[in-house]
Amino acid sequence: MRIVFISVLFSSTLLAQGNFGVNFGLNDDNFGSITDLKNKIDNYNLDIKNSTGFQFGVFSEIDLITFYIRPELNLIFSKSKNASAIQSNDLIQIAEHSYKSTDIQMPIIFGYKVLGPVSVFGGPSFKYSLSNSSNFNLEEIKDKYSVGLLLGTRIKIKSVSLGLRYERGLNRKEILIINANGVQLDDANVDLTTNKLSLNISYDIPYGFFRKKD
Repeated sequence: MRIVFISVLFSSTLLAQGNFGVNFGLNDDNFGSITDLKNKIDNYNLDIKNSTGFQFGVFSEIDLITFYIRPELNLIFSKSKNASAIQSNDLIQIAEHSYKSTDIQMPIIFGYKVLGPVSVFGGPSFKYSLSNSSNFNLEEIKDKYSVGLLLGTRIKIKSVSLGLRYERGLNRKEILIINANGVQLDDANVDLTTNKLSLNISYDIPYGFFRKKD
């Protein structure tokens, strides 16, 4: 129901004055790492840490001369791979964790035009988890909603914008590991807190484009 409400709210915003457009982004999201390990070997060299993802969506931007307001509705696909080394008696075990997720996101961006085409922005980001998968057996995600803070800057030339964003989750999100494919990880968790850097490109279309010509 909340997602339906957000969609209706977003659609209503699109009817206001401003521009409607589409956007695409490449993400580097640092999530999925194993935390709270009792016997972790910190100096063990493991080059198994990467996270990639992409997003696409629509937005409406209301221009207020020096400022602008930009609500968005995005679909985000992310995947990560992390590993940790654990000392168990004289045995070293390697726990490799892979995680995939699909989320729907609604950031509300408030921007300030600094100079010419350059602006800075920030605002809250609301996210809902649609699906997820892991090679570990994890506890069920009870709260699929999360809130984050988004900060960034962009360059806009005519209808095309290129921006760099950083998003950090405000509510800590950790999921207990039930089984790690035979590796002994007592009371350990997987950190799913958003910690994302994103490169975005967007194209905005004047509302007059959709109007019927007389």
